[in-house]
Amino acid sequence: EMILLQSEVMELKANPNKHARGHVVEAKIDSGRGAVATVLIQEGTLHKGDPVVCGVHSGKVRALINDRNKPVKTAGPSIPVEILGLTGVPMAGDELIAVADEKTARQVSHHRSQKQRMMELAKSNRISLDNFFEKMQTQDVKSLNLIVKTDVHGSIDAINESLTKLSGDEVKIEIVHSATGTITESDISLAAVSDAIVIGFNVRPSSRVQDLANE
Repeated sequence: EMILLQSEVMELKANPNKHARGHVVEAKIDSGRGAVATVLIQEGTLHKGDPVVCGVHSGKVRALINDRNKPVKTAGPSIPVEILGLTGVPMAGDELIAVADEKTARQVSHHRSQKQRMMELAKSNRISLDNFFEKMQTQDVKSLNLIVKTDVHGSIDAINESLTKLSGDEVKIEIVHSATGTITESDISLAAVSDAIVIGFNVRPSSRVQDLANE
């Protein structure tokens, strides 16, 4: 009752007269029905036959099943519904959107799949201290790019000089960037584009920055 009262006071309303948009609650493969996704519609109205994109998958809604296991023709805002007709099984939390036609759905799905593959490839090729020496043995890795962060400004030059002196015939050490202060999101972004490793001397990243680095 409190939720209903609060939604009424805040005038929380969803427009049912637009292309449907929602999120996957759960998904599975059914031996008789193929990919089945349970979706909570948040905006618009989903119709049987609508072309949709869900995560990296697409499809045409072949059937809608409500929470009473009955087939329905439409599902509006705040309605959970099982969807049949997707080309694959999406992840929980993936967004579902209805689009104008199947061609658009396939194009969006293809673009998302390509982007996901590129991200996975970039992640697998990322240099870290853990895999650097392994890459030296198996790949033509001749340089190690570093981003250096310290707690004292006066120590930057000494640390940079000590690190560059470690360069040898096999590997050349390059200092991409060095500064005083904590490790920031900008440092992680720079490391990603320059294929560098971030090294902190007496400084630590926040949990948010650590999570970003782990991605």
